[in-house]
Amino acid sequence: MIRIEQDILGARVLPAHAYYGIQTLRTVENCPRAAVPVHIELIMGVASIKKAAAKAHLDLGTLPERIGNRIVKAADEVMIGKHAEDFIVNICQDITGDALNMNMNEVLANRALEFMLEDKGNYSLIDPIRHVNLDQTADGVMSSALRIAAHRLSQTLIRYIDQLIGCLLTQYKRADPPAEPENRQLGTPAWLGGQYADSARCLQDDLKRLIAATSLLPADFLGAEHIVPAPNASAEFTAKIGTYLLEITQISDYGFNDGINTVKSSDMFVQLSSALKHCAMSLSKLCSDIRLAVSQQTAPSKPDLNTNTELRAAEALQQIAFQAVGLDHSLFLAAETGMVDRNAVPPLIVHNLLESLKLLNTGIESFTLSLTEKTDSVYQLPAI
Repeated sequence: MIRIEQDILGARVLPAHAYYGIQTLRTVENCPRAAVPVHIELIMGVASIKKAAAKAHLDLGTLPERIGNRIVKAADEVMIGKHAEDFIVNICQDITGDALNMNMNEVLANRALEFMLEDKGNYSLIDPIRHVNLDQTADGVMSSALRIAAHRLSQTLIRYIDQLIGCLLTQYKRADPPAEPENRQLGTPAWLGGQYADSARCLQDDLKRLIAATSLLPADFLGAEHIVPAPNASAEFTAKIGTYLLEITQISDYGFNDGINTVKSSDMFVQLSSALKHCAMSLSKLCSDIRLAVSQQTAPSKPDLNTNTELRAAEALQQIAFQAVGLDHSLFLAAETGMVDRNAVPPLIVHNLLESLKLLNTGIESFTLSLTEKTDSVYQLPAI
């Protein structure tokens, strides 16, 4: 099944089931899709902004209720992960955010049309620009969506790091000296118990750095200059979209300002990435200590399931740490080169920051679980 949509350049054939439209299709054809999909967290962040904008316009009467309510309903679906397959743009080729913004506009418009039992592509009834994108700018939406996505992932990471610190301290406190001198050859090097405690202290410092960097994300990310074009948007709309975004995102520690030199700089994203890099290096050091302790055991013929599980988890986490350091380096280079559009965030920053957050979340959660489940390791750690 197919459908036909038309713009000023002519008609195009699209799959009948697709919620994206002709503009998204043309973008993908001009910039062929590569293996760099858009992070679902960013898509959810964009959807939350579209929902807030629609609700604000409904309050002001600038968007008909039968249209606005259905846009809100469509945005709700995207915010819980639905229709992810319809976001087909390549983030690294979306320099200004126009492609993803239009992709979202078309998905919401077509889904809203479906709610009204109308055909997809009937933009005379619900238009992606006039209705879904009303009083918004693509670069502002993308920058704010990145802040929302990064903030959510950062809060999860903070929780996982805190859990790992507690687990490391527990393992250190449970370390007992070997009962007999001859058991030392089956134990772990004397320094490993202290390394657990040292790693916990390093991660505590990293956690403070991460919290400080994360606190910059919500601040001012809902200001008028960030989401709407100042010449067209009313002060009432600006206030209402801020209120609704607070309600939708549940991010409370933000404030409004005049919008000067906030979204126009990537510095806050660089600082957050740098904090992630420091955390990754601390994790890599911890993993190296564990791998060294296992390699120095003198009884390899007596493998222990718990030890092997911990070793595999350490090896996996160290690979993730290496990747996070590499992502930070390329992110820094992207920020250093700058953009012609001062309001735009380089797409590599968007991708690398979210990728690093997701990798570290996954790696730390898995590693902490491996330590927690260790009940009877061959390690006999000496008291420090």
